[in-house]
Amino acid sequence: MFAIELLPARHGDALWIEYGDAEHPHRILIDGGPSSTITRKAIESLIADRIGAESQREHDFELIVVTHIDADHITGLLKLFENRSIVLRPRDVWFNGWDHLPSDLLGAKQGESLSAAIVRNRMPWNADFAGRAVQVEDTGALPSLDLPGGMRITLLSPTRQALAALRPVWKREVEKAGLVPGQAAADERAKQPDVLGEKPLDPKALAAEPFENDPSEANGSSIAFIAEFDGKSLLLTGDARADILSAGLRRHLQERNASRAQLSALKVPHHGSRNNLSLDLLSLLDCERFLFSTNGDIYQHPDRVAVSRVITTHDGAGLEFNYQTQFTQPWESRRVKRKFHYSTRFPADGNQWLRVEL
Repeated sequence: MFAIELLPARHGDALWIEYGDAEHPHRILIDGGPSSTITRKAIESLIADRIGAESQREHDFELIVVTHIDADHITGLLKLFENRSIVLRPRDVWFNGWDHLPSDLLGAKQGESLSAAIVRNRMPWNADFAGRAVQVEDTGALPSLDLPGGMRITLLSPTRQALAALRPVWKREVEKAGLVPGQAAADERAKQPDVLGEKPLDPKALAAEPFENDPSEANGSSIAFIAEFDGKSLLLTGDARADILSAGLRRHLQERNASRAQLSALKVPHHGSRNNLSLDLLSLLDCERFLFSTNGDIYQHPDRVAVSRVITTHDGAGLEFNYQTQFTQPWESRRVKRKFHYSTRFPADGNQWLRVEL
């Protein structure tokens, strides 16, 4: 069994992954959405319903990943970590905090608080990387590891340069809040003993619109990786930039002596932003299903250009949305479906979120 659940995280991400024996699965949690009661209750109910009876296991999650410091990814996990009534026992937590950003180059406030919460709760922190940054080096093989239960992880993002570019942004935002970068975690350590228009959709014209790469330093620092289990593969991207993802994928394909990555599903980067899903990136993928995590609030994602790029390059693509909104509903058009041979899927009636079995 290999499944991913796109929880109701509004305009953010909260992804619950299970793999292995269906009766006793291994689990990965990626991001926790924004400050939302609905998201928090969804995560807490899953922990209570599925993990509560497994106290005999050494770890409740094989991995908890905080992809980057944007508030719509980090805030929900921060509240979860700060909830003293919930005891988490992850095998490792991947999160690049202030101490992991290259010091030779110069939503950070929540990053400081999350760093402190990880230390306070005595969770392992980037232990798979010997406590250093979760990052891809300029040379050599891409970092990969095998999780308990047979899941293989191959890291594609971020690069050292992307983390370095985040450092001045983190510093500026933290100092604006009257804090000292890295101090919250250090203090905790010291405490311890040691929208679509009215015009008809024209995907071909939309897909041909010029691509402008996402310039965000925070998004450039997103942790992105391929998770492989039982012959299935899932690319998890956070808000990663298309150029960094493409570079990581090309290295991965070179290592595998392959021309395209064979994917069971792609969690579309940055909720379907047109600036994070390029034709170049899509050309590297042979993918069956495209997963969109967003309700369209604030940024009106998924962008119609991004969706058009998918359906014009991947015949038979499955578009899977965790919300039915004014930005996803137009893709139900029978005319467009017939012409571009794709399918759509939403949460079943009565379900708060979307579960995808790979």
